[in-house]
Amino acid sequence: MEVKFEQTSQIEVQQKCFDHCGPAVGHCLSIAFQLISTFFIISAICALLVQLVFQLLIRSGLNKVKPSADDFDLDEMPLSVIIVARDEESNLRRNLPSVLASQYSNFEVVLVDDYSSDRTKLVMEEFASIDKRVKVVVNKEAFPGKKGALNTGIEAASNEYLVFTDADCKVDKEWLRHFAVAYASGGDFVVGHGAYDRGTSWFSEFYAFEAHRSAMLYFAAAAQAAPYMCVGRSMGYSKSLFNKSEGFKPFKHIQSGSDDLFLQSVKGVARISLVPSAVTYSLSPSSIKRWMVQRKRHLGAGKHYPFNILLMIFLYEITNLLIPLAYLFLLFTKSEHIPLLTFLVIIRILLFRSNAQIFSGLIRSNDDISQLWWTEYPMSWLNALISMNIGLMKKEAWTTRR
Repeated sequence: MEVKFEQTSQIEVQQKCFDHCGPAVGHCLSIAFQLISTFFIISAICALLVQLVFQLLIRSGLNKVKPSADDFDLDEMPLSVIIVARDEESNLRRNLPSVLASQYSNFEVVLVDDYSSDRTKLVMEEFASIDKRVKVVVNKEAFPGKKGALNTGIEAASNEYLVFTDADCKVDKEWLRHFAVAYASGGDFVVGHGAYDRGTSWFSEFYAFEAHRSAMLYFAAAAQAAPYMCVGRSMGYSKSLFNKSEGFKPFKHIQSGSDDLFLQSVKGVARISLVPSAVTYSLSPSSIKRWMVQRKRHLGAGKHYPFNILLMIFLYEITNLLIPLAYLFLLFTKSEHIPLLTFLVIIRILLFRSNAQIFSGLIRSNDDISQLWWTEYPMSWLNALISMNIGLMKKEAWTTRR
C-alpha cells in the first residue's frame, strides 16, 4: 500500500500557527500595552504632584529670603577679598579692576598665585605696585584642587571677615557692601550668587539660565533650613568660623568642594546669611566640551553630599525629566487623561516661571533672565546626557581646571 505524505510549505505552517496563536498573542499584547499606559499615567501624575510640591516649597523658601538692606547704618568693617588664580593673567587684567572700583572702601585684596605657568604672578604684582590694598602671596600647599591656595590666602588675610571670588568674575560697585551688611547683621557664612552672562548665542543663554535655576533651588533650600550648595565665585565666611572648624581637612582628598562641602561641614554651627543680590558675573562656557569639564568638577563634589540632600536633588530632577516623556507617550496614545495632565503641566510651568521671576527680583538684575524659563527642559535633558557621558568616560580622559 502506498502512503502519500502531504507536503506543507513554511508559509502555511506559519499561517496555521498564527491562526491558532494569533488571538492569544494579540490579547497578551493588549494587556502589555494597557499596563504600559497605566504605568505612564501613574508616573506622570505622581511626577507632576511631586513637582507641584517642590515648586510650592521653593516659593515658600524664596519668600523667606530677605532683600539686602539699602539703608543699613553701616560702620565699615574691614573685609579681605581672596582670589585664587592659576594661569589667569588675562582674566585678572579684565576683572580685578571691577573689585578695586568698589564703593565700599575698607577692604584688601589677597591674590594667591596657584602654581601659574604664565605671567599671572607678574600681573598680580603690577596691581600690587599701584594699589596698596592688593597683597600677593604664592601657594605652597599640596591640597588637591584649590584648597591649598585658599588656605594660603586665608592665612595671609589681615581681616576677620573674608569674601571669595574667582579671577574670571566681574562684580558691581555694591557687591562688597552686600557682604558687609550680612556680616554686620550677625552672619558668619554668606552665600552670594555666581551668575553667568547671557552672551549672544543660544548655548550661552541656556547655560546662564541653568545657573539661575540652580541658584534658585539652593537659595530656597537654604532658606528652608536645608543648605547644600554655594559657589566660590561669590561667597564668604569669617576666619574664626574657618579656624574653629576643621577647614578643608574632612574632604581634602576631593578635587573640588571647597565651597559646598565646606558649607555642609559647618551648617550646624554657622549663622548663614543668604544674599542673592551679591552677584558676580562670568562668561558662559564657550563649548559643550568646556561645559562637560565644569560639570565633571561639580559632580565630583556632589556625590559626597549627605544622602537626604542627594535624595532631594534626585527626586526633583528625575520627576522633572519624567514628565515630558510620559506626557508625549500618553499624547501619542490619545489617552483620556490628557486634559488632567495638561492642566497639571500648565500649573507646574506657571509656578516655576513665577519662582524664577521672584528670584530675579531678589538678584536685582536689570537683565530679567527669568524670561528664559522655557529653556529648563532642554537644559535638564542636556545636563542628564552630559552627566551620563561623564560617568562612562575614564578619569584619565579629563583635564580638570581648578
